[in-house]
Amino acid sequence: MIYEERIDPYSGELFHPKRYNQKFANRKNQIAFNNTKAREIREVKKPIDTVLESNRKILLRLMENKKSSITKSKEFLLGSGFNFNYFNCSFTKDGKHYQCVYQFAIRKQGDGNFIIQKI
Repeated sequence: MIYEERIDPYSGELFHPKRYNQKFANRKNQIAFNNTKAREIREVKKPIDTVLESNRKILLRLMENKKSSITKSKEFLLGSGFNFNYFNCSFTKDGKHYQCVYQFAIRKQGDGNFIIQKI
């Protein structure tokens, strides 16, 4: 069966599809199109992901091999380069609010210090 001519979304060339659902002239164009889309998404997310990864490395270094939690002051965390503007999730448990950076939960205590726990 012959399908009507289509335009390849990556290269813009005209082609005759061999299948009814074929969108690209060839596999190479399809891969290049998907790689370009994925790269654009990564570039948009990169500034935030960079800060989150930096925060994660700081917390990982502070926790070392400790199993439960440690307490650090805000000044100590700021001095180590921690950015308090970026967290990837938050939750409330037993009336206490936690903010998370990947596998670590951070909770502010009443005295201004922070408790850091592995989740």
